[in-house]
Amino acid sequence: MFNSTEKQEREYLKKIRSIIGAGIDSTGESVADHVQTLKEYKEYLWNNKDIDAQEKRSMRESILNLLAVGNNRIAARGRLEKQYDSPYFGRIDFTPASSLSFTSRQTPDGPQNPDSPQNPDDPQNPDSPQNPDGPLNKTMPVYIGIHALYDLQNRKNLVYDWRAPVSGMFYDHELGDAFYEAPSGRIEGRISLKRQYQIRKGILEYMIESSLTIRDDVLRRELSANASDKMKNIVATIQREQNAIIRNEEEQVLIIQGVAGSGKTSVALHRVAYLLYAHKGEISANDILIISPSKVFSDYISNVLPELGEESVPETSMDQILSGILDKKYKYRDFFDQVAELIGKPPVGFEERVRFKSTFDFVNMLDQYILCLENQCFVPHDVPLNHLITLPAEYIAEQFRRFHRYPVRRRYTVMTDYILQIAQTQYKVSVDGAKRNMVRERIRKMFTANNDMQAYKGFYEWVGKPEMFKMRGRGILEYADLAPLAYLHMSLEGYSVRSDVKHLLVDEMQDYTPIQYRVLQKIYPCAKTILGDAGQSVNPFGSSTAETIRKALNNGLIVHMNKSYRSTREITAFARTILPDTRAEVVDRHGEPPRILHYKTAEEEVQGIGQLVDDFKTSGYRSLGIICKDEPHARALHEKLKEQHPGIIFLSYQSTSYEHGIMVTYTHMAKGLEFDQVIIPHVTAKNYHTDLDRSLLYIAVTRAMHGLTLTWSGAGGSAGGGPKISEILRKSL
Repeated sequence: MFNSTEKQEREYLKKIRSIIGAGIDSTGESVADHVQTLKEYKEYLWNNKDIDAQEKRSMRESILNLLAVGNNRIAARGRLEKQYDSPYFGRIDFTPASSLSFTSRQTPDGPQNPDSPQNPDDPQNPDSPQNPDGPLNKTMPVYIGIHALYDLQNRKNLVYDWRAPVSGMFYDHELGDAFYEAPSGRIEGRISLKRQYQIRKGILEYMIESSLTIRDDVLRRELSANASDKMKNIVATIQREQNAIIRNEEEQVLIIQGVAGSGKTSVALHRVAYLLYAHKGEISANDILIISPSKVFSDYISNVLPELGEESVPETSMDQILSGILDKKYKYRDFFDQVAELIGKPPVGFEERVRFKSTFDFVNMLDQYILCLENQCFVPHDVPLNHLITLPAEYIAEQFRRFHRYPVRRRYTVMTDYILQIAQTQYKVSVDGAKRNMVRERIRKMFTANNDMQAYKGFYEWVGKPEMFKMRGRGILEYADLAPLAYLHMSLEGYSVRSDVKHLLVDEMQDYTPIQYRVLQKIYPCAKTILGDAGQSVNPFGSSTAETIRKALNNGLIVHMNKSYRSTREITAFARTILPDTRAEVVDRHGEPPRILHYKTAEEEVQGIGQLVDDFKTSGYRSLGIICKDEPHARALHEKLKEQHPGIIFLSYQSTSYEHGIMVTYTHMAKGLEFDQVIIPHVTAKNYHTDLDRSLLYIAVTRAMHGLTLTWSGAGGSAGGGPKISEILRKSL
C-alpha cells in the first residue's frame, strides 16, 4: 500500500512541500520579472514622450496585460504559500472497477487521458485518479486539500481540490463500494482506506484512519477549538448531509432550514465556492450576490471565500434593494428600527400594521388593487391633433388595452408612437417632436395613479383599513411599507431584471416577508440559495418559514439541517428548555453546564459581570459575548463596564466590522455570530416575558460555543406579567 506507515506519510509530506516550495520560488521569480518588465515599459514611456499615439496605445495595453498577469501570479503565490502550510487534510485509496477502468473513459473523439496536462482547478479535468505505479484499475491514493496541486513534470494530480468529483467520495462514502460522477460518466469502485490529517505549518500533528465519513473525534477536536477572528472554512469536517447541499446543482431554488449552530451560513458559502469551481467560465464571483443582514455579519463571513481560493462576492441588504427600486426617494425606518420597537414599547397599532403586511392575504389584496388601478384609473378623453383631426377617447382606450402587456406607465410612450404612426399614415399629417411630447403627456395624465405615494395610500382606503398606513415623522415610512411600495412601483412603472446576477444567496431568511420575496423573485429570477432558522426570528409578526418562502417564490426544495455543531451538549440541552420544539440534534461534545447567577441589586450584577470578564481574561478563551436583549440595555451596560475594562467593544448596527475579543452587543446584532463564552445579563421575568422574548433569549444562548452564564438581580417574581424565568431556567439544569 502506498505510504502505509506514519513515517512514510511524513516523508511524503516533505516531498509535497518541496514541490510546493519550488513552485513558490518559481512564481516569485516570475513576479519579479514582471515587475522589472513593467518598470522598463514605464521608463520607456516617460523617456519617449514624442512617440506616436498608436505606439503609446500599444504600450499601455502591454502594461495592462502585464499587470493582469502579475496579479494572477501574486494570487497563485499566495495560494501556494497556504498550501505549503497545509497541503491536504484527507486521503482515500480508491480502486476503480476493472470493467470501468478504461472503457468508461471513451468519448466520441477517442479515449480521454485522465492525466492530460490541464489546470487541476478546471472542472473539465476528469479528475480520474491515477496510480503512478500501475494501470488505472489498480488501487491508488487520492489526497484531498483546499486547493489542487498538479505535477506538470509527471503530468498528474498530487492533491485534488475538495470540490473535484473524485473528492466527493471522501465526504459521501465509507469503506467499501463507492462511486463518483466524472464528466465522462459514473466511475464505480471500492474505497479501501480513509485517512484524516491535521497539518499545521507543515507539521503533521496527527493522522487518523477511519471507516466513517468524518470521525467524531476529529470533528470534536475542531469544534473544541477557540472561536476564530472570522468565520473559517470547514472543508476538513464537511458532513455527508452538508456535502449534498454544497454540491446540489439540480435545484433552481434551495431553501435551507437549519437550527442554530448547524453551519448553514458556512455551508452556503462553501456551496458558492463549489458552484464557482464547477461552472468556471460560466459564472464568476461578480455574478453572485449575497443579501446580508448587517455590515458586521458581512465582515464576519468575508474570510471564507478567499480562504477557499475564490474572490469575495458582492453583498447588499434588503433595505438597499428596496430603496433602490424607489430611486432612493423616500426616507424610511430600517429593519433594526422595526425590531427595536417590537422589542421595546411599540406605538399603538404598530404590531397590527407589521402583522397585516406580513401575510399572503396582503400580497393578494395588493395584486387585486393594482389590477383595479389598471382597469379603473385610466380615464381617456379626446386629444386634438390639429384643427381638423381629433384622437377619440374610445380609440385611445382601445390602444391602452392593446398594449396591456406593458406596465401601465410604460404604455404611454408606445401608445403615443403607435397612435401617431397610424395618424401619419391615414391622415398624412406631420408630427414633430413637440406634438409627440404633447400627446404623450396628455395620455399620461389620463392615468390618475401616477404618484406612487398617493396610490399606495389609496390602497388602504380601498381595502377599508386606512389605519394600517402611518407615516413616521416628516415623510418617513415604516419599514413594513418599504417593500409593498416598491412592489406597487414595479407593477405600475416596470423594472429591470438583474440578469447580471446568476445566483442569489439570502441569509436570515426568516426575517423577510412574502411581499419582500415577491420583489426579489421579480428582480432576481436566477438560481437561489436561501437559508435561515424560523426559531431565530426577531419579528414574530413578519417572519417566514421555509414553506412560506417556497410558496412566495412558487418554487424551491426545502432541506433541513438539524444537527448543531456550535455548542456543547449541555448548552444545547439548555437552549431546548427555551424553545422545546426545536429539532436540534447534538454532536456529542461535553462542557461545563450553564450557570445562572443571582445578585441582590442591579449594581451588584454589573460588578459580578465585571468579575466574569476578569475570569475570562485568564481562561485561555479568545472571545466573550455579553449579549443583552436590546440596544438600550447593551449600551448602558457597556458604559458601566468600560470604566474597568477599557478595551471592551460595543457592537451595534452602526458598526462596520467584526472585532474579536470582549464585546457587548444585543440579540439582533449577535445573530450569526459565535463566541467561546457568552454572558446574558438581566434574565428576569420583567425583561423576558413574551414569545418574542423567548426567541431572543434562544438566539443569545445559542451563540455560546463552550461556556454560558446568565445573570439576574432583584427578588424575581412575576413582574412584567410573565413567568418567573429565572426559576424555569434553574429547573432545567
